[in-house]
Amino acid sequence: MSSCIGIVQVWWHPYLHDMKKFIPFIFLYNILSVIFGYPLMYLELALGIVTKKSAINCWDLAPVARGVGFAMLACCALTAFVSGAVSAWCLALLVHSAHAFLPWLHCAATAQPACAARHRPLPVGSETPAQSFFFNFILNLKRDGLKGGLGSVVPELAVYYVISWLLIYFIAFKRIYSYSKLFLMFFSTNGGWQAKQSRLWSTAIFQGHDYSGFQLVLFKDVLTYFVLLVCMLGATRLSGAAAMFNECDWSVLLDGTQIWRDALEYSLVQMSISQGVLVMLGSYCPKAPHRLATTTLLTFLVAKTSCMGSALLLGAAHGALRTDYDNDTNVWSGSSSSIILWADYVARIPGSQFWSALVFFTLFVLSVSTTALLLQTIMSTFTGRSIRKISWAFLIAICVLFCFIGVMTICTQGGLYILNFLISWPVSKVRAPIAAVVALVISYTYGQTTFCDEIYFAVGEYPCMFMRISWARYPACL
Repeated sequence: MSSCIGIVQVWWHPYLHDMKKFIPFIFLYNILSVIFGYPLMYLELALGIVTKKSAINCWDLAPVARGVGFAMLACCALTAFVSGAVSAWCLALLVHSAHAFLPWLHCAATAQPACAARHRPLPVGSETPAQSFFFNFILNLKRDGLKGGLGSVVPELAVYYVISWLLIYFIAFKRIYSYSKLFLMFFSTNGGWQAKQSRLWSTAIFQGHDYSGFQLVLFKDVLTYFVLLVCMLGATRLSGAAAMFNECDWSVLLDGTQIWRDALEYSLVQMSISQGVLVMLGSYCPKAPHRLATTTLLTFLVAKTSCMGSALLLGAAHGALRTDYDNDTNVWSGSSSSIILWADYVARIPGSQFWSALVFFTLFVLSVSTTALLLQTIMSTFTGRSIRKISWAFLIAICVLFCFIGVMTICTQGGLYILNFLISWPVSKVRAPIAAVVALVISYTYGQTTFCDEIYFAVGEYPCMFMRISWARYPACL
């Protein structure tokens, strides 16, 4: 479940910049996540449980589809690259939260293009204080796009990026998400949480194990929901918070298929589908009646609540920003919009330094833990006995490679454009084809009946009719 409480859920929200399309898009996401996302999540978890293998080796059941595993691994690597970059942004804003006052409360005199203070007209081409600070002093952004290249490396951002990857390495080395095997063993053998069996938690299950990883993941999840809940309560008091509902235009749903396709891809991204993570976590689970359907449903609900909570919160912050300027806010589309709106939101709260530090610390923890989980998924493919003995060396090499490539690309003046391309295209658009091929292979090559029997023998439950029909029709729909 914790795999769906990550930086993607609280940061990546397409159409957040467009108040007319945002609510219709969220509506489509909720519908399509039930129709497509939930069954595909169940399918990938079941694939890991049945095969007990990684995202590549699980396709021994249908060797013709082995390329699907490599596609999942490529999607996983690109997603890790993106989340690692976001961790550097969050760390930079966390450090700047320690100033005597938040630097983005007011406009800098040297800002280019011009910055407009709150409650004043926002001329075309000018920027809000939070946007101006982020672009000029965090990213040192080139305003002419990639014309003339990526520009020079931004030293401060590069330092934050390297620090982030050092932490990612230690978290991945600790393999904090491996606790899921112990957790699900406890959940399955005891039928759920029961007070009278609480002592088994520390004796029968965790005896002889280092469960500090469990504590770290639990801390991350509790912190995330605490911050989301408190911030959502505060967002309801913002003037203009309801603008996203008042200004939405439902006719955009009839303008073409693009918004429908984007909503489908968004649902797959939010539920960690087609990147191998669910297969890996499923392979950790013991072959016991651990209630696969219940686990999938809870994971689905966790992904929905964290995603919807942050989306509506940031939508309210954008509405408040539009009320301040009484016109368009010039918020860019892409990966920067959520970070800018988070920064703008915390600047409105009394005690803004504390809340800014708390919010961006939470986002930083989410980003490094998400990246570490993706890195762990990549490492799970190294299964040979001789390779496992030197897996630490592979982990170091992968981290150094990601760090070097990131410094040379993402940490440059044009790095934002690279990140926007990655999140909008290879990270998002490849997921639907991968999911379609997975459903095709399981349903028609390996055999859906055979696969369902394997699930029953592994966990003692048979997939419901909705799941089986959904898997069979996905190749044509996706």
